[in-house]
Amino acid sequence: MGLSFEVKESDLLGRIGTLQVGGKTLETPYMFPVIHPVNQLIHPSELLSMGFRGLMTNSYILRKRRRDEALEKGIHRLLEFDGMFITDSGGYQVLEYGDLDVGYRDVAEFQAAIGTELAVTLDRPTGYPQRRPVARETVEYSLKNARGTLAEFGDRPTAWVGPIQGGLYQDLVKRSAKALVAAGFGILALGSPVQVMENYMFADLVDMVIAARRAIPYSVPLHLFGAGHPLTMPLAVALGCDTFDSASYVLFARTGRYMSRSGILTLQSMKHLPCSCAVCSKTSVKELLELDHPGRTRALSLHNLHVLREELEGCKEAIVEGRLWDLVEERSMTHPRLRDAFARLAEYSEDLEAGTPAMKERGLFVRSDLDLRRPELAMAARRLAGAARRSSKKAVIVEGHGLGSPKRDADAYVVHPQLGPVPAELSFQYPFSQTEAALAQGAGDAAGAKRRLRELGYSSVSAGGKVRSRRSRRGGSPSPRSSSARSR
Repeated sequence: MGLSFEVKESDLLGRIGTLQVGGKTLETPYMFPVIHPVNQLIHPSELLSMGFRGLMTNSYILRKRRRDEALEKGIHRLLEFDGMFITDSGGYQVLEYGDLDVGYRDVAEFQAAIGTELAVTLDRPTGYPQRRPVARETVEYSLKNARGTLAEFGDRPTAWVGPIQGGLYQDLVKRSAKALVAAGFGILALGSPVQVMENYMFADLVDMVIAARRAIPYSVPLHLFGAGHPLTMPLAVALGCDTFDSASYVLFARTGRYMSRSGILTLQSMKHLPCSCAVCSKTSVKELLELDHPGRTRALSLHNLHVLREELEGCKEAIVEGRLWDLVEERSMTHPRLRDAFARLAEYSEDLEAGTPAMKERGLFVRSDLDLRRPELAMAARRLAGAARRSSKKAVIVEGHGLGSPKRDADAYVVHPQLGPVPAELSFQYPFSQTEAALAQGAGDAAGAKRRLRELGYSSVSAGGKVRSRRSRRGGSPSPRSSSARSR
């Protein structure tokens, strides 16, 4: 089955793209809600009406419980859903319950026969915690099955998903990913994040995804298993994960947990419903608690799905507006471990430059020391270093931004709060006059700017007042959007 992936917008490593498989299309980033192949609390048609055009289900359970019916009808008619399906192989059941009596040929043959668009080859998740020899064995086992599946079933009308294993061992993750790309897989999936996230090891998740992403060509989409949490979704998107899957919406609902933008709340301890979805706008905490368990689980599941989809759409809009960094930073303030993950993300600033536009329609905020690692500032600093040319012995620091110099025999500079002195003729270029900062730092304060200019060889540095100002078409504030086109 033909698979194509086209990137349309990007910011950091996050991208908005079009994933097309077998004539069916999804806009990424996208989350596949996981549905049980036998007991469905929310019917697939309801999920479609909510905007979910792709679902995930477990082929192992389906094969065990409804094999003949699935082979007769096919997965779409059986589950009454005409959108895109991705089927898991049963590898997670291996992780949870031990070895299962199944081989990769059985799994692949069944997945292809029922007509799923995307099918994960039989893998063995590394999990956590895990010793290195065991992690290495999971990589070899999963690669062997992946290669065998592609060799024997690659001509079937199904796009095969190569599962990356290795857990917290970044070299094993990279090796796994490279081998899958070499084998010919057009889409990969990073395994074993669930237990890492359950232990709030979000910084380690950053390392895992970056290790995988570095080994994958830009044109190959990356799926992240089990990443359905509203607080970690922006982080995963920023790291370059294009699709996700999760059953969290129903798993949380079963234990009375209510998703929100600030974290997971317990319905039993709540007084208000801080949401305006179809469920929350028509009921109350008291009324939800009075429902029987199936009714309450269904209502909370619908609410949780709404929150997840809203967060996903928020990630897309942040990419378009060039403020994905800001969204990740805002979510990082909800938990100390997420803040650690944001700090780890900042360490990979050079990697993040790959998808960050050199010009944006919005200015940028500098609110903390971590913001100094923004890829926009790093790229601007290099441009500035290459543009610094002394044409006089005198330099004058002016306020605002404009054209020319107030003194004919002096070079004019404006001061950026973080980057320091910027030639006045560059002040209209992004982001030299499009930065809002809480405090000037280093070369960005008056004394630091003068010191830097003397280092450039100026014998005289003075303040020259204001020059004739001209507002940049891209604006000095991060708030209003510009009408000018984005530049790549």
